[in-house]
Amino acid sequence: MDYNIVSTYITANLPIIILIMATVFIVMFFLSIALLISNRKLKKRYDLMMKDADKGSLEDMIRSYQRKVDTSYVDTKLAVEEIKLLSNQINHCIQKVGVVRYKAFDDVGSDLSYSVAMLDNKNDGVVITSIFGRNMSTSYAKPISKGTSKYALSEEENYAMNKALGLEKK
Repeated sequence: MDYNIVSTYITANLPIIILIMATVFIVMFFLSIALLISNRKLKKRYDLMMKDADKGSLEDMIRSYQRKVDTSYVDTKLAVEEIKLLSNQINHCIQKVGVVRYKAFDDVGSDLSYSVAMLDNKNDGVVITSIFGRNMSTSYAKPISKGTSKYALSEEENYAMNKALGLEKK
């Protein structure tokens, strides 16, 4: 290529070339300003995110959080197992109670006799009865399985059990 041809071409189109270079310079100037502003915003966000990091890297902070997540996962699994165990134990605890006081004999003054039904979530438990008389007092218990007893229940014992089951108004 001949140097004179290029030189005459540049000389002939010098105003256009200067205009194009000025336009590119102005665009680059505004892009640089936009990038500086964006960089400052990112720096602020990064500093905010890393404020609790002990002068470590982002990678160290992520590893630390991953260890915490792993520990929490193990703790959660243990807690769920404990809850399952407690839930199973609660099903076998007394959850329903019905009490009835009554006068067993006409010649005894007050409602000193009573029957208490104590049942778990599966309606298993016991009915305890205490009969108070003028010269004696007797207590006994009858086992309850699934809301029934293999022993005959008195009217008061049935009433106490129905109260425990929620079948009688309190």
